[in-house]
Amino acid sequence: MNIIEKINNNRSLIVSELYEWSETFDNEVDDEGEKTLERYNFVFDLAERLENNVCTEKDYQDIVFHIDQINYNEVRIKMFNFFPERKDD
Repeated sequence: MNIIEKINNNRSLIVSELYEWSETFDNEVDDEGEKTLERYNFVFDLAERLENNVCTEKDYQDIVFHIDQINYNEVRIKMFNFFPERKDD
């Protein structure tokens, strides 16, 4: 099974985690101290595209990146190990 199939087979969990992950960027500020929603919107829109089954190949690559970030301190999406140098529990 390839990565796209694995992501699609676990879509509801990943969508939920991506929406939650997007909230971590909600209060981000730029160098001038102004609130910026660039990263929040990027992750939120990515979750929406996955939820609506309209992802591009680049979107799937971005999803893999964000799953790794979400799992950095605690494995929350345990489907497979994207990065073999890290061991999933």
